[in-house]
Amino acid sequence: MPELGKGLAGKVADEVGQAIASGQHAPGDVLRTDDLAERFGVSRTVIREAVQALQAKRLLRSTQRVGLTVRPVQEWHLYDTDVIRWRLAGPERITVLDELSELRAAVEPTAAAAAARHADRTMRTKLLERSARMRAAAAEGDRTSFLEADVDFHRLVLAMSGNPLFAQLAPVTEELLRGRAALKLLPTAPDPADADRHDAVAVAVASGDPGRAEVGMRAVVAESLEDIHMRLGARRGE
Repeated sequence: MPELGKGLAGKVADEVGQAIASGQHAPGDVLRTDDLAERFGVSRTVIREAVQALQAKRLLRSTQRVGLTVRPVQEWHLYDTDVIRWRLAGPERITVLDELSELRAAVEPTAAAAAARHADRTMRTKLLERSARMRAAAAEGDRTSFLEADVDFHRLVLAMSGNPLFAQLAPVTEELLRGRAALKLLPTAPDPADADRHDAVAVAVASGDPGRAEVGMRAVVAESLEDIHMRLGARRGE
């Protein structure tokens, strides 16, 4: 699904999407375009464009007799990056984090093993470069550079798998990684041990060892989920 535009219609769609994802507008609720136009102080044309964007993401259903109805969560385009962002900002964020982590656990270890089998020398070298960037950022305590290198690393692994279905999940992984940062569910400084885990995956892929690549990536994903829950638990205990 395309991301929202940056114009007025995109801003309206973003606010309505967040309201739906937060439960402010529950499944089955009916939204009226006139009410939305009045609420946001915009024209019907703007509302129509915003509604079309939300319909494309399957958050809204339009019927002639009823109008705009909020769809059940199961019908949404849950891999859409805007939908992921809205859900992570909502009250069900812990459930969403678990769902995304389970998806990663099911896909990324297999993708790493496939990358070890299929990737060419150039791609293997690029992956080693990404892990080196993570190590350098961890050594410097640079959270921003570490996150960017982390996103690049996982995007590259999925692409290297040779499976286009895996590759198209890269934005989902990216949204999870960036979502953790936005929710302050990352260490205050990059963890060198996390860089080491990624480096182990890169070395296994570069050496053409599918078994070690899969085990290594499984450790990366498992540690990520464990760390998320540790930080959430600490936050609840404050």
